[in-house]
Amino acid sequence: MDIAVQQDSPLMRFAPLMDGCRRGFIDYYAFNHVVIIVHTEIDPRWEGKGYGSRLARLALDYFRSENRHVVPVCGFFAHQVRRYPEYADLVTLECRRIFDL
Repeated sequence: MDIAVQQDSPLMRFAPLMDGCRRGFIDYYAFNHVVIIVHTEIDPRWEGKGYGSRLARLALDYFRSENRHVVPVCGFFAHQVRRYPEYADLVTLECRRIFDL
């Protein structure tokens, strides 16, 4: 899978290819073993087709492979962690309380 991770100053962007093209991205800040997810965006042409959920799961799998914890400040991303509880272990206990995960 082609995953582009772009670093623009401290803000980073996770933008994988999905079905051969970039359909969206996730902006985040990385600090050692923690990433703070601040924004998720899907190209308007692809909204409502499940790409947002797929993007979130790809990012969670990627951050797991990097041994990182996730702080889901982005409301959509926090909702995806609630929706897929198998990723709850990526969120620290304190953050689970804060974000009701």
